[in-house]
Amino acid sequence: MHDLSLYLLEVLENSVRAGANRVEIGLTIDSATDTLQMTVDDDGHGLTTSPDQILDPFFTTKPGKKTGLGLSLLRADAQAAGGDLSIGPSPTLSGVRMETRMQLDHVDRPPLGDVAASIIVTAVTNPGIDFAVTLTGDHFLPPLLRGSPQEAAERLALKQPIDPVTEQTTETQTDQGVLNMNDEVDKTEPGCSGCCGEETSEEELLARLDEVIESYRDKPGALIPVLQVAQGIIGYLPEFALKHIAEGLGRPYSEVAGVVGFYSFFSTVPRGRNVIRVCLGTACYVRGGLAVLDSLKKELGIDVGETTADREFSLEVARCFGACGLAPVITVNDIVHHRVKPARINDILVQYCSGPALETATAGSGERSN
Repeated sequence: MHDLSLYLLEVLENSVRAGANRVEIGLTIDSATDTLQMTVDDDGHGLTTSPDQILDPFFTTKPGKKTGLGLSLLRADAQAAGGDLSIGPSPTLSGVRMETRMQLDHVDRPPLGDVAASIIVTAVTNPGIDFAVTLTGDHFLPPLLRGSPQEAAERLALKQPIDPVTEQTTETQTDQGVLNMNDEVDKTEPGCSGCCGEETSEEELLARLDEVIESYRDKPGALIPVLQVAQGIIGYLPEFALKHIAEGLGRPYSEVAGVVGFYSFFSTVPRGRNVIRVCLGTACYVRGGLAVLDSLKKELGIDVGETTADREFSLEVARCFGACGLAPVITVNDIVHHRVKPARINDILVQYCSGPALETATAGSGERSN
Protein backbone atom coordinates (compact mmCIF):
# COMPACT_ATOMS: atom_id res chain seq x y z
CA MET A 1 0.00 0.00 0.00
CA HIS A 2 1.25 3.49 -0.80
CA ASP A 3 1.27 6.25 1.80
CA LEU A 4 -2.31 6.67 2.99
CA SER A 5 -1.39 9.92 4.73
CA LEU A 6 -0.37 11.59 1.46
CA TYR A 7 -3.60 10.45 -0.19
CA LEU A 8 -5.54 11.93 2.72
CA LEU A 9 -3.58 15.19 2.43
CA GLU A 10 -4.53 15.45 -1.24
CA VAL A 11 -8.20 14.77 -0.49
CA LEU A 12 -8.20 17.45 2.21
CA GLU A 13 -6.52 19.92 -0.15
CA ASN A 14 -9.33 19.25 -2.66
CA SER A 15 -11.83 20.24 0.06
CA VAL A 16 -9.85 23.41 0.75
CA ARG A 17 -9.83 24.32 -2.95
CA ALA A 18 -13.59 23.73 -3.05
CA GLY A 19 -14.05 26.57 -0.57
CA ALA A 20 -15.18 24.37 2.31
CA ASN A 21 -15.92 25.87 5.72
CA ARG A 22 -16.44 22.50 7.39
CA VAL A 23 -14.59 19.23 6.83
CA GLU A 24 -15.41 15.99 8.63
CA ILE A 25 -12.88 13.16 8.57
CA GLY A 26 -13.83 9.64 9.55
CA LEU A 27 -11.46 6.72 10.15
CA THR A 28 -12.75 3.28 11.09
CA ILE A 29 -10.39 0.37 11.76
CA ASP A 30 -11.90 -2.96 12.73
CA SER A 31 -9.23 -5.32 14.00
CA ALA A 32 -11.51 -8.36 13.95
CA THR A 33 -12.05 -8.16 10.18
CA ASP A 34 -8.84 -6.18 9.52
CA THR A 35 -10.79 -3.58 7.57
CA LEU A 36 -10.18 0.14 7.14
CA GLN A 37 -12.70 2.75 6.04
CA MET A 38 -11.83 6.41 5.53
CA THR A 39 -14.30 9.16 4.66
CA VAL A 40 -13.93 12.88 4.06
CA ASP A 41 -17.04 15.08 3.87
CA ASP A 42 -17.05 18.81 3.14
CA ASP A 43 -19.51 21.65 2.52
CA GLY A 44 -17.63 23.06 -0.48
CA HIS A 45 -19.04 23.97 -3.88
CA GLY A 46 -19.31 20.34 -4.94
CA LEU A 47 -17.89 18.44 -7.90
CA THR A 48 -16.88 20.54 -10.90
CA THR A 49 -16.60 17.47 -13.10
CA SER A 50 -17.79 13.86 -13.06
CA PRO A 51 -16.38 11.30 -10.59
CA ASP A 52 -15.10 9.26 -13.54
CA GLN A 53 -13.02 12.21 -14.76
CA ILE A 54 -11.62 12.89 -11.29
CA LEU A 55 -10.55 9.26 -10.96
CA ASP A 56 -8.99 9.20 -14.42
CA PRO A 57 -5.19 9.01 -13.88
CA PHE A 58 -4.66 11.39 -16.83
CA PHE A 59 -7.26 13.92 -15.74
CA THR A 60 -5.69 17.28 -14.87
CA THR A 61 -6.82 20.69 -13.74
CA LYS A 62 -3.79 22.15 -15.53
CA PRO A 63 -4.28 22.23 -19.32
CA GLY A 64 -1.38 20.70 -21.22
CA LYS A 65 0.01 18.83 -18.21
CA LYS A 66 -0.90 15.22 -17.66
CA THR A 67 -0.64 15.31 -13.90
CA GLY A 68 -3.43 13.35 -12.28
CA LEU A 69 -4.94 14.24 -8.93
CA GLY A 70 -3.64 11.11 -7.18
CA LEU A 71 -7.06 9.74 -6.26
CA SER A 72 -6.76 7.18 -9.05
CA LEU A 73 -3.73 5.76 -7.23
CA LEU A 74 -5.66 5.55 -3.99
CA ARG A 75 -8.48 3.73 -5.78
CA ALA A 76 -5.98 1.32 -7.35
CA ASP A 77 -4.42 0.62 -3.94
CA ALA A 78 -7.83 0.14 -2.35
CA GLN A 79 -8.93 -2.25 -5.11
CA ALA A 80 -5.67 -4.18 -4.80
CA ALA A 81 -6.45 -4.51 -1.08
CA GLY A 82 -9.94 -5.88 -1.76
CA GLY A 83 -11.76 -2.55 -1.45
CA ASP A 84 -12.70 0.47 -3.55
CA LEU A 85 -13.01 4.24 -3.61
CA SER A 86 -16.09 6.32 -4.36
CA ILE A 87 -16.81 10.04 -4.77
CA GLY A 88 -20.24 11.64 -4.64
CA PRO A 89 -22.53 14.06 -2.79
CA SER A 90 -22.00 14.18 0.95
CA PRO A 91 -24.87 12.67 2.98
CA THR A 92 -24.02 14.82 6.00
CA LEU A 93 -22.77 18.12 4.55
CA SER A 94 -23.68 20.07 1.42
CA GLY A 95 -20.55 19.26 -0.59
CA VAL A 96 -18.71 16.08 -1.52
CA ARG A 97 -17.89 12.79 0.18
CA MET A 98 -14.81 10.73 -0.64
CA GLU A 99 -14.97 7.23 0.80
CA THR A 100 -12.48 4.40 0.57
CA ARG A 101 -12.52 0.91 2.04
CA MET A 102 -9.80 -1.69 2.04
CA GLN A 103 -8.69 -4.90 3.67
CA LEU A 104 -5.45 -4.71 5.60
CA ASP A 105 -2.90 -7.44 6.15
CA HIS A 106 -0.34 -7.56 8.92
CA VAL A 107 2.36 -5.81 6.86
CA ASP A 108 0.68 -3.01 4.94
CA ARG A 109 -0.95 -1.17 7.77
CA PRO A 110 -1.38 2.61 7.46
CA PRO A 111 1.12 4.70 9.45
CA LEU A 112 -1.38 6.29 11.82
CA GLY A 113 1.03 8.96 12.99
CA ASP A 114 1.46 10.19 9.42
CA VAL A 115 -2.33 10.20 8.97
CA ALA A 116 -2.61 12.36 12.08
CA ALA A 117 0.10 14.67 10.76
CA SER A 118 -1.79 15.13 7.46
CA ILE A 119 -4.86 16.19 9.44
CA ILE A 120 -2.82 18.54 11.64
CA VAL A 121 -0.97 20.09 8.68
CA THR A 122 -4.20 20.88 6.84
CA ALA A 123 -5.94 22.17 9.96
CA VAL A 124 -3.20 24.56 11.12
CA THR A 125 -2.60 25.94 7.63
CA ASN A 126 -6.33 26.55 7.11
CA PRO A 127 -7.53 28.07 10.41
CA GLY A 128 -10.75 29.32 8.85
CA ILE A 129 -12.05 25.78 8.31
CA ASP A 130 -13.75 23.78 11.05
CA PHE A 131 -12.20 20.30 11.04
CA ALA A 132 -13.76 17.43 12.97
CA VAL A 133 -12.39 13.89 13.26
CA THR A 134 -14.25 10.69 14.12
CA LEU A 135 -12.37 7.50 15.07
CA THR A 136 -14.45 4.31 15.35
CA GLY A 137 -14.12 0.54 15.14
CA ASP A 138 -12.75 -1.84 17.74
CA HIS A 139 -9.28 -0.36 17.17
CA PHE A 140 -10.49 2.89 18.79
CA LEU A 141 -12.30 2.15 22.03
CA PRO A 142 -13.90 4.26 23.27
CA PRO A 143 -14.62 5.96 19.95
CA LEU A 144 -13.79 9.60 19.27
CA LEU A 145 -16.83 11.41 17.86
CA ARG A 146 -16.26 14.70 16.05
CA GLY A 147 -13.13 15.50 18.03
CA SER A 148 -10.56 18.15 17.26
CA PRO A 149 -7.47 17.38 15.17
CA GLN A 150 -5.40 17.59 18.37
CA GLU A 151 -7.61 15.02 20.12
CA ALA A 152 -7.35 12.72 17.11
CA ALA A 153 -3.57 13.12 17.01
CA GLU A 154 -3.29 12.02 20.63
CA ARG A 155 -5.50 8.98 20.07
CA LEU A 156 -3.65 7.95 16.91
CA ALA A 157 -0.28 8.33 18.60
CA LEU A 158 -1.30 6.08 21.46
CA LYS A 159 -2.27 3.33 19.01
CA GLN A 160 1.39 2.73 18.15
CA PRO A 161 3.89 0.72 20.25
CA ILE A 162 6.10 3.43 21.74
CA ASP A 163 9.11 3.11 23.99
CA PRO A 164 9.61 5.64 26.79
CA VAL A 165 11.49 8.73 25.70
CA THR A 166 15.23 8.29 26.15
CA GLU A 167 16.70 10.29 23.32
CA GLN A 168 15.82 12.46 20.36
CA THR A 169 14.41 10.54 17.41
CA THR A 170 16.62 10.32 14.33
CA GLU A 171 13.85 9.81 11.81
CA THR A 172 14.05 12.25 8.91
CA GLN A 173 10.70 11.82 7.21
CA THR A 174 8.29 13.29 9.73
CA ASP A 175 6.32 16.48 9.99
CA GLN A 176 8.36 18.38 12.48
CA GLY A 177 7.03 21.69 13.77
CA VAL A 178 3.74 21.84 11.87
CA LEU A 179 1.71 22.40 15.02
CA ASN A 180 3.21 25.78 15.85
CA MET A 181 3.18 27.46 12.44
CA ASN A 182 0.01 29.41 13.20
CA ASP A 183 -0.15 29.17 17.00
CA GLU A 184 1.14 31.71 19.46
CA VAL A 185 3.93 30.05 21.42
CA ASP A 186 6.19 31.55 24.06
CA LYS A 187 9.30 32.64 22.15
CA THR A 188 11.59 33.01 25.16
CA GLU A 189 15.04 31.75 24.29
CA PRO A 190 15.70 28.30 25.86
CA GLY A 191 17.04 28.60 29.38
CA CYS A 192 16.62 32.38 29.39
CA SER A 193 14.44 34.36 31.74
CA GLY A 194 13.76 36.95 29.03
CA CYS A 195 15.70 39.69 30.80
CA CYS A 196 19.31 40.37 31.75
CA GLY A 197 20.41 37.11 30.09
CA GLU A 198 20.14 35.18 33.37
CA GLU A 199 19.44 31.47 33.25
CA THR A 200 15.96 30.52 34.42
CA SER A 201 15.83 28.07 37.33
CA GLU A 202 13.90 24.81 37.20
CA GLU A 203 11.52 26.15 39.84
CA GLU A 204 10.70 29.21 37.73
CA LEU A 205 10.12 27.06 34.66
CA LEU A 206 7.79 24.76 36.59
CA ALA A 207 5.84 27.77 37.84
CA ARG A 208 5.32 28.91 34.25
CA LEU A 209 4.30 25.37 33.27
CA ASP A 210 1.70 25.41 36.04
CA GLU A 211 0.10 28.48 34.46
CA VAL A 212 0.00 26.74 31.08
CA ILE A 213 -1.41 23.52 32.54
CA GLU A 214 -4.11 25.42 34.43
CA SER A 215 -5.23 27.24 31.27
CA TYR A 216 -5.65 23.95 29.37
CA ARG A 217 -6.66 21.59 32.19
CA ASP A 218 -10.34 21.19 31.33
CA LYS A 219 -10.00 21.44 27.56
CA PRO A 220 -10.28 18.31 25.37
CA GLY A 221 -7.09 17.35 23.60
CA ALA A 222 -5.01 19.43 26.03
CA LEU A 223 -1.87 17.32 26.06
CA ILE A 224 -0.37 18.29 22.69
CA PRO A 225 -0.98 22.07 23.10
CA VAL A 226 0.54 21.97 26.60
CA LEU A 227 3.59 20.10 25.33
CA GLN A 228 3.89 22.57 22.48
CA VAL A 229 3.84 25.63 24.74
CA ALA A 230 6.16 23.93 27.23
CA GLN A 231 8.69 23.34 24.47
CA GLY A 232 8.37 27.00 23.48
CA ILE A 233 9.16 28.05 27.06
CA ILE A 234 12.06 25.71 27.76
CA GLY A 235 13.32 25.11 24.23
CA TYR A 236 12.91 21.33 24.52
CA LEU A 237 11.11 18.81 26.75
CA PRO A 238 13.34 17.49 29.53
CA GLU A 239 12.21 14.66 31.77
CA PHE A 240 11.33 16.92 34.70
CA ALA A 241 8.93 18.86 32.47
CA LEU A 242 7.25 15.72 31.15
CA LYS A 243 6.71 14.40 34.68
CA HIS A 244 5.31 17.75 35.79
CA ILE A 245 2.92 17.90 32.83
CA ALA A 246 1.78 14.32 33.43
CA GLU A 247 1.04 15.07 37.07
CA GLY A 248 -0.64 18.38 36.29
CA LEU A 249 -2.97 16.92 33.66
CA GLY A 250 -3.58 13.71 35.57
CA ARG A 251 -2.14 11.58 32.77
CA PRO A 252 0.23 8.60 33.06
CA TYR A 253 3.86 9.56 32.47
CA SER A 254 4.14 6.72 29.92
CA GLU A 255 1.34 8.34 27.88
CA VAL A 256 2.96 11.79 27.92
CA ALA A 257 6.40 10.37 27.08
CA GLY A 258 4.86 8.21 24.37
CA VAL A 259 3.23 11.16 22.60
CA VAL A 260 6.51 13.11 22.74
CA GLY A 261 8.47 10.17 21.34
CA PHE A 262 5.92 9.58 18.59
CA TYR A 263 5.79 13.11 17.15
CA SER A 264 9.26 14.26 16.22
CA PHE A 265 8.35 17.95 16.21
CA PHE A 266 8.85 17.47 19.96
CA SER A 267 12.44 17.29 21.16
CA THR A 268 13.84 15.84 24.40
CA VAL A 269 17.28 17.38 23.83
CA PRO A 270 18.21 21.10 23.58
CA ARG A 271 17.86 22.73 20.18
CA GLY A 272 19.55 25.77 18.70
CA ARG A 273 18.20 29.30 19.03
CA ASN A 274 16.95 29.02 15.44
CA VAL A 275 15.34 25.79 14.24
CA ILE A 276 15.51 25.31 10.46
CA ARG A 277 13.12 22.83 8.90
CA VAL A 278 13.40 21.77 5.27
CA CYS A 279 10.34 20.38 3.51
CA LEU A 280 11.02 17.14 1.65
CA GLY A 281 7.43 16.48 0.62
CA THR A 282 6.83 15.47 -2.97
CA ALA A 283 6.47 18.98 -4.43
CA CYS A 284 9.47 20.40 -2.57
CA TYR A 285 11.58 17.32 -3.30
CA VAL A 286 11.06 17.46 -7.07
CA ARG A 287 11.65 21.22 -7.11
CA GLY A 288 15.02 21.07 -5.40
CA GLY A 289 14.33 20.49 -1.72
CA LEU A 290 17.16 17.97 -1.39
CA ALA A 291 19.62 20.44 -2.93
CA VAL A 292 18.45 23.07 -0.43
CA LEU A 293 19.05 20.60 2.40
CA ASP A 294 22.53 19.74 1.11
CA SER A 295 23.37 23.45 0.90
CA LEU A 296 22.25 23.98 4.50
CA LYS A 297 24.33 21.02 5.69
CA LYS A 298 27.38 22.49 3.96
CA GLU A 299 26.87 26.04 5.24
CA LEU A 300 26.14 24.97 8.82
CA GLY A 301 28.55 22.06 9.00
CA ILE A 302 25.95 19.79 10.61
CA ASP A 303 23.65 16.96 9.59
CA VAL A 304 19.89 16.54 10.08
CA GLY A 305 19.04 16.32 13.77
CA GLU A 306 22.19 18.15 14.86
CA THR A 307 22.86 21.58 16.35
CA THR A 308 25.77 23.91 15.60
CA ALA A 309 28.46 24.20 18.26
CA ASP A 310 27.42 27.77 19.08
CA ARG A 311 23.78 26.62 19.62
CA GLU A 312 22.71 29.08 16.94
CA PHE A 313 21.02 26.64 14.50
CA SER A 314 19.41 23.21 14.55
CA LEU A 315 18.57 21.41 11.29
CA GLU A 316 15.47 19.25 10.77
CA VAL A 317 13.31 17.99 7.91
CA ALA A 318 9.56 17.82 7.41
CA ARG A 319 7.11 16.12 5.08
CA CYS A 320 4.87 19.03 4.17
CA PHE A 321 4.02 22.58 5.27
CA GLY A 322 0.91 22.81 3.09
CA ALA A 323 2.59 25.29 0.73
CA CYS A 324 3.28 22.98 -2.21
CA GLY A 325 2.68 25.70 -4.80
CA LEU A 326 5.56 27.72 -3.31
CA ALA A 327 8.14 24.91 -3.32
CA PRO A 328 10.85 24.50 -2.28
CA VAL A 329 10.02 25.70 1.22
CA ILE A 330 11.93 25.95 4.49
CA THR A 331 10.97 27.45 7.83
CA VAL A 332 13.24 29.20 10.31
CA ASN A 333 11.41 29.13 13.63
CA ASP A 334 7.88 30.18 12.58
CA ILE A 335 8.90 32.16 9.49
CA VAL A 336 8.33 30.52 6.11
CA HIS A 337 10.78 31.09 3.25
CA HIS A 338 9.50 29.88 -0.12
CA ARG A 339 11.02 29.36 -3.56
CA VAL A 340 14.39 28.96 -1.85
CA LYS A 341 17.53 28.76 -3.98
CA PRO A 342 20.39 26.55 -2.74
CA ALA A 343 23.05 29.01 -3.89
CA ARG A 344 21.57 31.78 -1.74
CA ILE A 345 21.09 29.85 1.51
CA ASN A 346 23.67 32.02 3.27
CA ASP A 347 21.55 35.11 2.55
CA ILE A 348 18.79 33.56 4.66
CA LEU A 349 21.08 32.40 7.45
CA VAL A 350 22.64 35.82 8.03
CA GLN A 351 19.18 37.16 8.90
CA TYR A 352 19.17 34.99 12.03
CA CYS A 353 22.81 35.03 13.13
CA SER A 354 23.46 36.64 16.53
CA GLY A 355 20.66 39.14 16.33
CA PRO A 356 17.11 39.85 15.12
CA ALA A 357 16.10 38.93 11.59
CA LEU A 358 16.09 41.55 8.88
CA GLU A 359 12.72 42.88 7.79
CA THR A 360 13.10 41.60 4.23
CA ALA A 361 15.00 38.75 2.68
CA THR A 362 17.84 39.34 0.30
CA ALA A 363 16.62 39.21 -3.30
CA GLY A 364 16.86 35.73 -4.75
CA SER A 365 17.40 33.99 -1.44
CA GLY A 366 13.81 32.87 -1.12
CA GLU A 367 10.66 34.90 -0.61
CA ARG A 368 9.65 35.26 3.02
CA SER A 369 6.16 34.79 4.48
CA ASN A 370 5.16 35.61 8.04
